[in-house]
Amino acid sequence: MAGNPKATVGRGSVPAGVDLANSYIAATYFEQGTALLRQGRWGESEWYLQEALRVCPRHAGALNNLGTAVWQQKRAQEAEVLYRRALALAPDDFGVLNNLGNALWEQCRSDEAIPYYQQALRLQPDAPETQMNLGLALSDCGEFDAAEAWIGAALRQRPDWPEALDNLGVTCARRGKWDEALHCYDQALAVRPDFPDAHRNRAFIWLAHGDFERGWPEYDWRLKCRNHRGLNVNSPRWAGEDLRGRSILLHAEQGLGDTLQFVRFAAMVRHRGGRVSLCCPVPLMRLLALCPDIDHVFSDQARLPVVDVHAPLMSLPAIFGTTLATLPATTPYLGVDEVTIEHWRPVVARAIEERDKGLAAGGRAPARRFTIGIAWQGNPRYRLDRWRSFRLAQFAPLAELPGVCLISLQKGEGTEQLLEPSVRFPVVVLHDPARGDDDQRGFLDTAAVMSQLDLVIAPDSAMAHLAGSLGVRVWVPLPAVSDWRWLIGRQDSPWYPTMTLFRQARPGDWDGVFQRMARILAQELSAGPAPARELDPSRRSPSPW
Repeated sequence: MAGNPKATVGRGSVPAGVDLANSYIAATYFEQGTALLRQGRWGESEWYLQEALRVCPRHAGALNNLGTAVWQQKRAQEAEVLYRRALALAPDDFGVLNNLGNALWEQCRSDEAIPYYQQALRLQPDAPETQMNLGLALSDCGEFDAAEAWIGAALRQRPDWPEALDNLGVTCARRGKWDEALHCYDQALAVRPDFPDAHRNRAFIWLAHGDFERGWPEYDWRLKCRNHRGLNVNSPRWAGEDLRGRSILLHAEQGLGDTLQFVRFAAMVRHRGGRVSLCCPVPLMRLLALCPDIDHVFSDQARLPVVDVHAPLMSLPAIFGTTLATLPATTPYLGVDEVTIEHWRPVVARAIEERDKGLAAGGRAPARRFTIGIAWQGNPRYRLDRWRSFRLAQFAPLAELPGVCLISLQKGEGTEQLLEPSVRFPVVVLHDPARGDDDQRGFLDTAAVMSQLDLVIAPDSAMAHLAGSLGVRVWVPLPAVSDWRWLIGRQDSPWYPTMTLFRQARPGDWDGVFQRMARILAQELSAGPAPARELDPSRRSPSPW
């Protein structure tokens, strides 16, 4: 569930000390660029404002408005630099403060945005745009009471403001106040029927409640949202018709986990005939190249092939009229080749053996072993990562169980926690001598490691989707109010038959989640030794070499 802040267009003036001729030129470029900015012609506005700054580099108004032009073109980092330059010249400029907050918000830095919104409101306490922006940032940080108060203040000034109604709905939904959220979205759409953000956010609630019949068609409005990440494909969009003799490009549009979850629909596309290509993020290419229902895999950074039709991956459920009853949930639908499995088998065995030697030296060698692959940190650049990710130290109750061997599947950000003093239990870290640093491990390599484990525990991230798509047993700790795809109140997932969901009883209570998992696993281990782990032959894929 996501909202959007509102930018402020600055007026500004040419600073003193500029000669008359240059002052006139800069003012002319500035006024033209600002007029284009107000019309939503971001690219044209950018050119004029850059020209104004070429003549007059210390024009704070031009810096501010140029920042807004590039912010509207989804270049938030550039916008932040421009706003900070403007702020250095005009430290008490209300518009610059508000807009710098927006640039930080866009980069998922809501906690840094809040002070700038607050400072702007000290200058103009009744500014509804900034009241709403502050409320949305507070909502991102879990300060829901304060968020509702600030958005409510904006609505008291503009009772029928669609953006504020939508952002209030987002805050209600994050609290699990579903009916109130739906009412907000309905109010926003009554004022502006073609408001894509409200449509998309309403779809999230319907999907979370299992109302796929209404949810999937409504979810297609996401493609019109300002912050949607997708490809512009120069071919007609596929509507589900027969594909024999034609080619289709399926393309990922959001995160790695979304791609892994929705690539299952490629099999249904294949059944309509035709040649199926997939455009996906680079980290997934080796894994998805093994999918038997896809003929060609292209990087989202490469030149796209010429095809007859295309479809965004996450639009396929709407195209097929998918319901809970018809959701394609057969797993595995992704596999690992024999070469990669055999490469990682001795690496995993050697790492576990070294761990057992260390335990034996301390007199704690286990009689038998239960291997758990673990991850704890999702992508921190995801706006709601603070809710889904947890600390590595949370695994302590599981690590204390006799025979449990924790193996890190974490890559990149989050691995620094392995060295924290709070982590007082052993975690196996895989080092592959043949490939160097363990961070060279890709998704296909991680899949091969997962296939040799008894269990995977990961947050709502690509790691959980990977395990589920492979048919590997996986436990997913979830926040009290989770993402729409896990539905409401369920312990199982209709997307992944081998997945179990563990939800917080109250917001922030990860301790309770991990203690509950430890109790369940302790009962399971006391019932007898785990069967030998062997990859299901149906999950193997032919070697690509």
